[in-house]
Amino acid sequence: MKTLSNFRNANPALISFGATEIGPYYWVGQCRNGIDYYAGQTFKAPADGWLSRIKLFPSIVFGATTATLCVYEFDEKNYSWRNKVAETTQFITKGMEGNWINFDLRGLMVNKNYNYAFKLSAKSGGMLAIAECPWNIVNPYADGEEWIGSSLQEEGNFHKDFDLAFEGEIEPSANAQFI
Repeated sequence: MKTLSNFRNANPALISFGATEIGPYYWVGQCRNGIDYYAGQTFKAPADGWLSRIKLFPSIVFGATTATLCVYEFDEKNYSWRNKVAETTQFITKGMEGNWINFDLRGLMVNKNYNYAFKLSAKSGGMLAIAECPWNIVNPYADGEEWIGSSLQEEGNFHKDFDLAFEGEIEPSANAQFI
């Protein structure tokens, strides 16, 4: 498990956060029965700065699809999605299976210790098996929870001891203080 680490970045000023251990997966996209499935993750920003990207790992890609990642302000106490603050899309193909995929979010300012969340959806007939953290790790990302939903249950469910495998990257703002 990796949390708040800088060691994999080409730019050492970037602050990485998340949990990148790969375990089972959750399907995102539209099943043949017409039901759309979504996945997401809440997180706490570890620094003031620009959220430059969120990386996800599709263990399996079934067909090609357009994946949309939306970032929201999140009310952790009431489990409610607030304002959508960013949206980005990525065309995903079978060739991207088993590789980290960047969802670039240039221009999104986040505030240290504020809560945010992202939701992932997939359209165009394909499906993605988005990696979760291994289930044998208790609460792998303590600063957030996995969320899953569907077109049948748009409000979805949160799972405290489950997390998506993801990595966020923040470019610290000029006024951020380093200790």
